[in-house]
Amino acid sequence: MIFSATSILSSAWLVLHARDVALILRHILPIDPGLGKRLASFRQVCAMMTLFGFSVSAEVLIVLRVSLGR
Repeated sequence: MIFSATSILSSAWLVLHARDVALILRHILPIDPGLGKRLASFRQVCAMMTLFGFSVSAEVLIVLRVSLGR
């Protein structure tokens, strides 16, 4: 339940700061961040992306372990 709440909250934060995410990923993906000011720092966006990744990975691991009966 904690991992689900963490992934939902971090994904909502990332959606609300989509322009900041696009500014970070523009060197990797062909994304145009558009006009406007930054709302979050580089460290905040990276922390939320990491938190989202870890929580989703933990959820997938739990589902796989339950489905395999371990």
